[in-house]
Amino acid sequence: MNEVLQALQAPFASVGAIPSLLLTAVWFALLRYFRYSGYGIALLSLVGTSGHEAMHFIVGWLLRAKPVSVSLFPKRDGNRWVLGSVGFTGLNIFNSAFVGLAPLLLLGISWAVFEWWLIPAYQAGHLVSWFIAGYVAACALFSSIPSSTDIKIAALSTLMYGAAGYGIWYVSR
Repeated sequence: MNEVLQALQAPFASVGAIPSLLLTAVWFALLRYFRYSGYGIALLSLVGTSGHEAMHFIVGWLLRAKPVSVSLFPKRDGNRWVLGSVGFTGLNIFNSAFVGLAPLLLLGISWAVFEWWLIPAYQAGHLVSWFIAGYVAACALFSSIPSSTDIKIAALSTLMYGAAGYGIWYVSR
């Protein structure tokens, strides 16, 4: 447990961690600010949308959910904008939790970009690379949030796994 805490604290102990964290926060705030602007957010978050939909596609393909379509073009759906989508024909109770919540994997990508690109770029004085890395880290963080559609798709399956986990825990006590 101590090793895990040290590994999590290591990036913040280095020079450049605080400016890099602030840069990522600024990019994230911009993404949040423009999220209802239609094509503005579509252009600003294209990198993140691609990652979000790629996570759905890859996990869906690995778990045999049979991805059949991918769209990265924004479209209006009532009062909101849908930035991208992946269609599946093989979603079921066993794979839909993992497919629906797959964008959460982008949290690890955001952390990796922060630790292995953003901070080293700042320390080396490569400010253009640092600025781009801040954008990529913020896009991955912003796009890791499952949409309401993702949550609806994953809900029943997640409940099933939660109930099974609780049952196993309860029986094993």
